[in-house]
Amino acid sequence: MANKFPMLFSEFDLGPVTLANRIYHAPVTLNYLDRATGYPTEALAHYYAERARGGVGLIIQGAVDVHPASDYWPVPHSRLYEEESIPSFNRITNMVHDAGAKIFLELFHIGQASNTRTYGAASVGPSSIPSMVAGTTPKSMELDDIEEAIAAFERSTKHAVAAGYDGIELHASHGYLLEQFLSPYYNRRTDEYGGSLDNRMRMLLETLERCRNIAGEDIAFGVRLVADELLPGGLTLEDTLEISERLADTDMLDFLDIDIGSHQNYHVTMSPMYGNPGYNLPYSAAIRDAVDPLPVLCAPGRLVDPGEAEKALTEGQADMVGLGRALISDPHWVQKTRDGREDSIRHCVFCNQYTMGNLYKGLPVGCIQNPATGREATRGPSSLVSVVQKKKVIVVGGGPAGMEVARLASQRGHDVSLYEKEEELGGQVLLAAKLPGRDAIGGVVRWQQQQLEKAGVETVTGCEFSPDQVIDMGADAVIVATGASYLSTGMSAMIPMPLPGSDIAGRVVTPESVLRGECEPGSVVVVLDSDGHVTPPGIAELLASRGHQVTIISAAPIVGNKLVEEMNMPYVYGRLAEQNVEMLSNTWVSEIRDGEIDIFNVYAPAKHKSLKADTVVMAAARRNHDELYHELKSRMDEVHRIGDCVSPGDIGTAMLSADTLGRAL
Repeated sequence: MANKFPMLFSEFDLGPVTLANRIYHAPVTLNYLDRATGYPTEALAHYYAERARGGVGLIIQGAVDVHPASDYWPVPHSRLYEEESIPSFNRITNMVHDAGAKIFLELFHIGQASNTRTYGAASVGPSSIPSMVAGTTPKSMELDDIEEAIAAFERSTKHAVAAGYDGIELHASHGYLLEQFLSPYYNRRTDEYGGSLDNRMRMLLETLERCRNIAGEDIAFGVRLVADELLPGGLTLEDTLEISERLADTDMLDFLDIDIGSHQNYHVTMSPMYGNPGYNLPYSAAIRDAVDPLPVLCAPGRLVDPGEAEKALTEGQADMVGLGRALISDPHWVQKTRDGREDSIRHCVFCNQYTMGNLYKGLPVGCIQNPATGREATRGPSSLVSVVQKKKVIVVGGGPAGMEVARLASQRGHDVSLYEKEEELGGQVLLAAKLPGRDAIGGVVRWQQQQLEKAGVETVTGCEFSPDQVIDMGADAVIVATGASYLSTGMSAMIPMPLPGSDIAGRVVTPESVLRGECEPGSVVVVLDSDGHVTPPGIAELLASRGHQVTIISAAPIVGNKLVEEMNMPYVYGRLAEQNVEMLSNTWVSEIRDGEIDIFNVYAPAKHKSLKADTVVMAAARRNHDELYHELKSRMDEVHRIGDCVSPGDIGTAMLSADTLGRAL
């Protein structure tokens, strides 16, 4: 209940704006925009409105371009530098206000990380320091360029006011233009915009003053400030403390929004489940002490527990607590907390698969657990309708897809029973949670198990049925969600046929058999990675930690090629290095023999050699278990299949197929 968290649910003022509570939706880029115009789509308005209905006091809409030179591919941002864009933004503010929350807008210029392919001109920055993100060297901005950028911030501020925003935040973090001028790492100028801290702050102060004048006194105004760039020669907390004090002394700000990191260390700023929670709070606490009474906002990082949010406020680490991925996963986190239903929150597991993973593919951000994210207009809570004709429904398979379809079907009014052959619900997720550093992924099925009980679904574990037994149950509809598993044959996209020698008894095992403890690998192990995700390196780390000598082999240019966009790679590679796991990329296996394997370079197949291997772990292709579905389909009127039983995918694809069927059944 609200009085359990008195600080979280107390009213709070940011300048002229009064907020219902101290929880804000942290600014995140969601990619819900028209790629042709750069204007936000209706999906973004529905997304934010759902979080407003979910009880959040403030939304800070993330990173909006102020100038064409700020375009960035493959991660597009909404554009506010054109007057024609205002109605699209006004739709967002109207819907958020109608739902009971306030909304601010974050303005930014990406600076030296801009993509010149779409802009058709050089990227710009304070100095010609090569960009790790764009792979280009920017033009060192002339005075006219600086004036043009400041004027662009002014113009976008004017448009934000016209669109009805309650506040504006200037983005001076994460390696973008305003931070670049502040930073001795990016800024090597010798004129009035470089050198001393006075000069390096000039760009931000001039932008702040001119935008503040445009906004007027009825709009809250703040700066998102990097506390520590975590770069050699970059801004440190000591530097930012002085910058913060100077900004507070201007009396132009209503708040500061604090986080850490730059482009080179996004794996810290958007830490996956391997990182430690609350990583931003020590920095915000120090800055809050320095600028008091100016309010300091902070998204702690990997925060899911309302108690930890309350603690951050009571201990003075921040004046407001921001949630990003937690609200992507559960838009009603705030309302559930207020109502004393914390145990029903669908906690983010920080896998980053559909957040950062989608973002850096240029795709709309989503959530592996929540198919409604980004689809609120058609799949939001109010869109679930009761059935006209109640059916007896049997679901076979208790992984994520089976549990989700059972939950939805029961909530809509069907009589649902769920059967799982293992002793515990959860499917492959239970095994994934056994990988080193991956236990958080188990939160996906823990939430589902709880919701099944609340929905009144009958669950039976430890049973496996024949087609005749299923038919004898007299169900109106059967849903087969029997999943998929790794093949031991070594078939992969690289070589779509069994590897010679893969049938040698006792030499080849699968990730599942390792995690279940069904095999005893030899002292020298080779893990074949055609998966590209966390399972192969996780198996390699697990076995190495038990004393095995492990090599992981991938035909891709890098081992775990899917780990890059999700910010997992720095953590995974560090963990593998600590366990002395050898990684061989651009390499695959041509034959498995007793005690060794033949490997070759995929780009120069004539270059091959033998490698000792007592055991080979095949993390390559997976096979869907669809036998029951096909046997039932010819004998029953209504049979469906979902999830990996249709085609092996990830948790997100399984959940989406379950959600689609659960709403249609």
